[in-house]
Amino acid sequence: MSEFQRDRTVDSSLFAKFAKHNRDRTTWNLVVVMLLVCAIATPTTWLSVEHFRTFAILDERGVTTSAKVVALTSGGRGLHEIVVVPDDNTSVHTRLRHWPRDTEVGDTLQITYDPLNPGRVVATDAPVVDAWIATTALLEIGALWLVVAVVPPSTALLLRRARDPAWRPRPDPGAPGDEVGVQTHRKPLMWVPAAWRKVGDWAREEGAWKSILIFVFLPVTLTCFGVGFTVEGVRGLVALEERGVPARAEVVGSEWAGNHQQQLTLLVDGEEAWISRWAGVPEHGDLIDVIHLPDDPQVVRQVGVFPWGHEEFVWASLGLGGVIMAPLVVPAAIAGLLRR
Repeated sequence: MSEFQRDRTVDSSLFAKFAKHNRDRTTWNLVVVMLLVCAIATPTTWLSVEHFRTFAILDERGVTTSAKVVALTSGGRGLHEIVVVPDDNTSVHTRLRHWPRDTEVGDTLQITYDPLNPGRVVATDAPVVDAWIATTALLEIGALWLVVAVVPPSTALLLRRARDPAWRPRPDPGAPGDEVGVQTHRKPLMWVPAAWRKVGDWAREEGAWKSILIFVFLPVTLTCFGVGFTVEGVRGLVALEERGVPARAEVVGSEWAGNHQQQLTLLVDGEEAWISRWAGVPEHGDLIDVIHLPDDPQVVRQVGVFPWGHEEFVWASLGLGGVIMAPLVVPAAIAGLLRR
């Protein structure tokens, strides 16, 4: 093969086309695009993995029994979930997303559930593919195609840039510089952070209302919510450590959904209370050790179980990130808007 034919073959490859299309994109832009694509693909991939993992676990230790439908919940344009109670453990209320058609409250279904996690459950007569499963599968196929089309060639291009300057973005010929084709960057004041300048530039280039929404209202609102929920949770933990008293609580019932614990209803000193984290699968009438506030039995947790779950840690992370970022982003955006 001649040198001309070899160069022509390389230039016509998919990677060469991708590299040419993204030639002038900065390294930061490529990294952001890859992270965004991975973030888009993560939820559908997680749903798909959990779907197949459920069948594997139920095949290993699942228990098949009949269950009574006690509630139908609506979501969007139609029914979202049904709540069933297994006949062999009537204190458990678990939710199904897939069920046979024409199911009504009071009907009896055959279900298979995990006795160690009743939230992992399927109806044996449910259709193999329904609208929810088909939609998730299509989204997963599209997300995986997007990941394959963007992440590997972007990673390859970044590696090429690290090894060969010829693959890096071309300088702007019209930019001021000491030589033709060589772009120089204005040296900022040392006390002005690069992130401050970048946020200010973005805010100045965007519209005023859009900048206020993105760089001021949104960070402040999320920070307030994150810090507020986190402080409330921490106050409850501190109060239990300082003034909590041990007690024996009677289990009234438990709720499960999406392979996770939702709510355990207890009787604490004759009053109903709820916790979102507990150990095992307690049945109606079981007694468990708890710590609660004597003046407010609603503030309670099970002994030996940390009461925070995914939701609390998400709010805590959001609040911490907001406390770190908001003092930088908000003033920088305001300064950028004032320079318009």
